[in-house]
Amino acid sequence: MEAQNGDEGEKVRYGVPPEAPTARRRARLKKTVVLTDGNLVVDLPVPSHLRIGIKNVMEEMKTVRYTAVTCDADDFEAERYSLRQNWSGRDTELLIAITMYNEDEILLTRTLYGVMQGISHLCSRKNSKTWGDGAWKKVSLSMLQMVVVCIISDGRKNIHPRVLDCLAALGVYQDGVMKSHMKDKDVTAHLFEYTTSFGLDPDLKFKYPEKGVVPTQIIFCLKEKNAKKINSHRWFFNAFGRLLQPNVCVLLDVGTRPGVKSLYHIWKAFDVNSNVAGACGEIAAYKGPYWSALHNPLVAAQNFEYKMSNILDKPWESICGYISVLPGAFSAY
Repeated sequence: MEAQNGDEGEKVRYGVPPEAPTARRRARLKKTVVLTDGNLVVDLPVPSHLRIGIKNVMEEMKTVRYTAVTCDADDFEAERYSLRQNWSGRDTELLIAITMYNEDEILLTRTLYGVMQGISHLCSRKNSKTWGDGAWKKVSLSMLQMVVVCIISDGRKNIHPRVLDCLAALGVYQDGVMKSHMKDKDVTAHLFEYTTSFGLDPDLKFKYPEKGVVPTQIIFCLKEKNAKKINSHRWFFNAFGRLLQPNVCVLLDVGTRPGVKSLYHIWKAFDVNSNVAGACGEIAAYKGPYWSALHNPLVAAQNFEYKMSNILDKPWESICGYISVLPGAFSAY
């Protein structure tokens, strides 16, 4: 087809318009899932490279379990929800909570890797009746049955996307499986359960078992809506705590990096004296290399407040036999 171009009288030739590529339609796959006690519980396979360095790979390292929770935290047990610990008939000695909101992946890996180092230290204590080499033999058979790490995120829309990427790299999270409704009910929380065999340090570098990292059982609870930190602690104590019945519960805020021996010392306070109901350690502000962060007046003020609380307030209250407030950033019950 030809057309004349205005004043110049040039003829412009138009060819046949190209055919638009047809979009390839992918058929939606529908899978029928048998409900477990009336609840949606699905075991999803994980890639084989997420089981690095483990000789006897158990089923919990091959699959991640997803549970869509449609009830409140107080009704978790009444609605017949369960955790992998319950299915295996295990006892829980230490239950660790890491609460978060919209923090980035650096703060999460800083806390989670510190917890993994603390668990490795527990298993390295050879003279301990509870931990030590004997405990590691139990651990190798039942995936660190005595310690459970619970990450609770406040709001599905608020969580940082790179945090989900880090959890997916560890095998704890899988995208595209969460449901918003179940049996005409709104889903209130999404549970992912997995036992990872390696960790991520704050530099986002993988740390494998040869670096001292032991298998860690992780429960990732992603709440559908933002309901504040108190509600996250309700999920920890009233939902997961009631089912697992741990001897010691540890509370951590994401961004708090526990020392290598911190978990052992705070657990030991309860092991030595059965009358102890709560304990906390010293929290120090991150001062940076060569204490350079102290040039910031906000960091300097926070460091002063923490030191005064650790030197004066908490020791005096401990002598009196009663501590008024335990810091939620690092405390145990």
